Amino acid sequence: MNRSTDVLVVGGGIVGLAIAVELKLRGAAVTVLSRDFAQAATHAAAGMLAPEAEHLTSPAMRSLCLRSRDLYPDWIRKLESIAGQNAGYWACGILAPVFQEPKAAIAAQWLDATAIHYAQPGLSPDVVGGWWFPEDAQVDNRRLAQTLRSVAASIGVELQEGVEVEAICYASLKSDRRGDRVTAVKTANADWQAEHYILATGAWSAALLPIPTQPRKGQMLSVRVPNLAAGLPLQRVLYGESAYIVPRRDGQIVIGATSEAAGFTPGNTVEGIHSLLHEALRLFPVLKEFAIAEQWWGFRPETPDEMPILGKTHCENLTVATGHYRNGILLAPITAQLIADAVWDRRIDPLLPEFSWRRFQQPRTFATMVSPTPAETPVQTLDVVQTAPQVDDRPLTIAGRTFRSRLMTGTGKYRNFDEMQQAIESSGCEIITVAVRRVQTNAPGHQGLAEAIDWQKLWMLPNTAGCQTAEDAIRVARLGREMAKLLGQEDNNFVKLEVIPDAKYLLPDPIGTLQAAEQLVKEGFAVLPYINADPLLAKRLEEVGCATVMPLGSPIGSGQGIRNQANIEIIIENANIPVVVDAGIGTPSEAAQAMEMGADALLINTAIAQAQNPALMGRAMGMAAIAGRMAYLAGRIPVKSIASPSSPTTGTIA
Repeated sequence: MNRSTDVLVVGGGIVGLAIAVELKLRGAAVTVLSRDFAQAATHAAAGMLAPEAEHLTSPAMRSLCLRSRDLYPDWIRKLESIAGQNAGYWACGILAPVFQEPKAAIAAQWLDATAIHYAQPGLSPDVVGGWWFPEDAQVDNRRLAQTLRSVAASIGVELQEGVEVEAICYASLKSDRRGDRVTAVKTANADWQAEHYILATGAWSAALLPIPTQPRKGQMLSVRVPNLAAGLPLQRVLYGESAYIVPRRDGQIVIGATSEAAGFTPGNTVEGIHSLLHEALRLFPVLKEFAIAEQWWGFRPETPDEMPILGKTHCENLTVATGHYRNGILLAPITAQLIADAVWDRRIDPLLPEFSWRRFQQPRTFATMVSPTPAETPVQTLDVVQTAPQVDDRPLTIAGRTFRSRLMTGTGKYRNFDEMQQAIESSGCEIITVAVRRVQTNAPGHQGLAEAIDWQKLWMLPNTAGCQTAEDAIRVARLGREMAKLLGQEDNNFVKLEVIPDAKYLLPDPIGTLQAAEQLVKEGFAVLPYINADPLLAKRLEEVGCATVMPLGSPIGSGQGIRNQANIEIIIENANIPVVVDAGIGTPSEAAQAMEMGADALLINTAIAQAQNPALMGRAMGMAAIAGRMAYLAGRIPVKSIASPSSPTTGTIA
């Protein structure tokens, strides 16, 4: 038997239901196939809406989560008005207590020990302070799921419960390609057909499509307030270092959650529940008198980078919305909006491609050749494709924010904005420096610079270039933070700290740099100080809380290469924060040399901007950073004073 509809949603958890409701409200005929609503990851959640408290490091993921959190109030009002029932949304804010003073500041309100214990009585006396996130919230995930089901039924979404999809059927549009279009999904009793198919099967997605999702088991429990008439002992979510505690208005308090690579193994375990209780009582000892009300578990869909997979697949009429891991409840409204925009309105939000399944495809290296003539000369591409080897490497993380590229570039010294834009794009960099003073004063070459950059794609590193004293650098750093906010990066607290009184060699002042760094760290900045290759100063800057150290290879813009190798190697050996080699690099071979030494990243400006072809040089520097990093990870051979033959000397013909 065949069934047909406009859109067939496979998966009846909160993500699938939210998408189905949004599409139906836009005019689509929608059917939802749900294998088992009770096993959806929706139930293995506490309903926290916590993009701030989670300190998300990916700019794209953070943007997605913040947008979804901001949609929640209106989205809930819409659902409640249709269903005529309460979905359990509570804008209670989230408190994140800590047991040790943090080394680095974050963009949130800090409460010291006195303030946090006053704000939330009953916390452990070991709590020394914490962060307050007033805009984060919570929703009762079970109530929300029931509300969505009620809305779906009332507006005409066809809900098919207990229907398990066994396979997806494809048809090829061209003889040399496979899987261009889905023709049906197979179940035990019927083939279901639609114009468009949406896969929202969470932890079970990999059974139907070869996408990198796996189940991550989460155990949870709840306790009940013994005397609700006396009031709730907890009025806001507690987001601890190893557990979270979520109060409900009905007196239930949810405690979660474990994160276990246990496949689909069901059941609560003694170890899992014990670990949750131990961490919860360590944070909020008041709970020890409360009765345990319930215990449960569920399976969250995890991806390798812990970000969802959203958007088109290899089939033109198959879309995926899965891999939400811990954030399925939070991301339900934005996922529904982005998927409905793409499927029904044929409108692709600029953020959607960031979550494409293609990011997990095997990386490939393309050998390109760009003519060293002016920018208008066409680019010629060599037809050489090589599969890159797998590299076991950690990402570049600075102040909790993760970046794929290990090359930073600047915005000064370019002949025009077109060359700058082409060079930045070809380099593959994700962080670019901006001289705050020159932008603020519209210095030559900087008029309109802020508007020439796409700040949705690139992370700004405001630079205190031109400052000769610590006081001047601190003032300019504050201006830089405000400039980043005006350009849409409201959570950007980065600053490249330069204190340079020397006009001839542009060497940084170590005393002024340290003084400015100490103050800026206290003000919540992620400080990236530019320094001489001084191992003692580097260690001192790390101790005061800087996010990186940036030793110079040789004087700024000199193109002399790495003249301080021995000292930089000592800095790298002793640093517990990223080391970024900055200044003096003139060629890609020098860039690779710095990375081979073990540097975490490079900052290169003049060598790219002043090259005859900046776009080509940007590309070369980007590739050199990758090659140097791979060489460092691979491990070079030892240096010997004598030759060592590469062919064996035994078994030769005499």
